[in-house]
Formats: sequence, C-alpha cells, structure tokens
Amino acid sequence: MDDQIRLMRERGERLREAAQSIGITHAAKAAGVPYTTLRDYMNGGEMKFSALASLARVCGVSLDWIAFGTVGGSPAGATAVQTTSTRQIVVPWYDAHEDGLRIGRDWLQSVIPRDLTALCLISNAGDAMEPTLSSGDLVIVDRSVTTVTGSALYALESAGAVLVRRLDPKLGGGVRVIADNHRYPPQDVAADRLDCFKLLGEVVWTGGVPHP
Repeated sequence: MDDQIRLMRERGERLREAAQSIGITHAAKAAGVPYTTLRDYMNGGEMKFSALASLARVCGVSLDWIAFGTVGGSPAGATAVQTTSTRQIVVPWYDAHEDGLRIGRDWLQSVIPRDLTALCLISNAGDAMEPTLSSGDLVIVDRSVTTVTGSALYALESAGAVLVRRLDPKLGGGVRVIADNHRYPPQDVAADRLDCFKLLGEVVWTGGVPHP
C-alpha cells in the first residue's frame, strides 16, 4: 500500500476512535463539520486542517495524536482518547429526552465563556427563525439568564412549545418578540403580560444539522 494512503487511513481510524468516544453525530454537530465530511475523513480522505482542529477540540484529544499517533511526543496508547470528566462535559437536553452532548471541556469553555453547568441543549423547530436557524438546528442555551437585558436570541416556552426567538426589550417595559423569517410579524408583549411565556435562557451557540 502506498505510504501516503496508509498514513491517511491510520489518521482516519484515530479520528474515528475519537469521534466514537462522544458519538459520531454529536462530534460532527459540535465541531460544525458536515456528517458526510467527517465520514470521508474517517475513511481516509484528505482532511482540512481547520475542521480537523475543531474535531480534535470537541473530542478532547490532541491534534498531534490524530495526525501522528502521538500524545506529547510519546506513542499513543490506551489513554489516547481521554473521556474523563476533567476533559469532557455532557451538556444535557432541556427536556432530557435523550443523552446529552458530550463535548471537550476546554473547547466549550473557549467558545462559551460562561458557567458550563447552566447550559442545556434545545433543537429549533419550524421555519420562523430562517435564515438564522433552520428546523432541527441545535442550540445551546444559558439557563442562568432569567431576564431580557438586551437584544439577543432567547429560548422560551409558550403554550407547551419550546421556541427560539429574538427578543428586544422595550422602553418602559415589555419586550418585542421577533422571528427572523419576515413571514412572521413581530409581536409586542406588555410588561404586565410577560407571564404569557417562560424564559428558558439566552442562546449562546448554534449549530446546523449534519447531512447524511
């Protein structure tokens, strides 16, 4: 076998091992890499450095280990893929309908410099937030945010449905609820009617759905 082909296949196998430790679909979502691209990498395809670096961070392994099979200059062994609680964190779903998303702690803290224990996952539903968000897109919500202090994306629960909307505080109180899809007109909620929805927190990260 050609040495270059063998090297690419070995890198692909190490990447597969790392991705499987947190779930391949989860790894693709967290790194912002299309599922088909990750699959090609794992099968020995040519790897884009920026995507590979993101995958290494979310999987909690070093880029050197994926590229060369070494950790800190030493041959990789059974501890190459580190899945200890000090290296990874599980972000739970808001409704706990399935296991949460396991993400490299250092990468998550660098992307979302907040209290990681306050984060939860929500899947966007519907087309009201297009083109910002598509139906099924994954969002991470900071549940420690309990009031609307500035214009931003927020998760809220209304009439039993979990929604993502842009909320703008209004002078004198109240908020304007905005859908980025112009087919849906904005709605003004007066200060004395804010109990018509439950604020779940501020959206601090969004990611698209990987395509099979």
